[in-house]
Amino acid sequence: MQKVDYLIIQSTNTSEAKDFDKEVIIKQHTSSIRDGGFNWNRPGIDYLILQDGTLQTIIDEENPTTIDLWGISHGKNAVTGQAKHIAYVGGRTLKEAWDKDTRTDEQKQALEAIVKFYILRFPDIVIAGFNEIPAKADEDNPGFEVAEWLRELEIPEHNIFKG
Repeated sequence: MQKVDYLIIQSTNTSEAKDFDKEVIIKQHTSSIRDGGFNWNRPGIDYLILQDGTLQTIIDEENPTTIDLWGISHGKNAVTGQAKHIAYVGGRTLKEAWDKDTRTDEQKQALEAIVKFYILRFPDIVIAGFNEIPAKADEDNPGFEVAEWLRELEIPEHNIFKG
């Protein structure tokens, strides 16, 4: 497996009432715009945590994303490296009007396990919320303060992104 520099936490940016699996994400991200998709060449999420805490792999570990492809770099202080993107299903209010931490207890447990697993595999990995990346600062995804949550889990400071 290639070294992973960043773990990006996000939500699917969907209503807390919607529950779906990776097939929906793959179709949405890779279908043509004419068919209602994003027309990307690959899904933008590597792992998906369902509301019951089930972890689904969308893109295997051998294929981390090069961050520049996601437009995360920002000016001369670019953020570059390899990243894995993990999303939980949810992140928006019932009618999708506002961001909201809709993680179920099962999703929180799965997310914590994945974060700790990646730190064990890559002790220098940096973990960030999608909205903490400079180029995504106007996003409200993932619906909670990732750095604050990581500190509650007593994750070492050097693993927490400081934009």
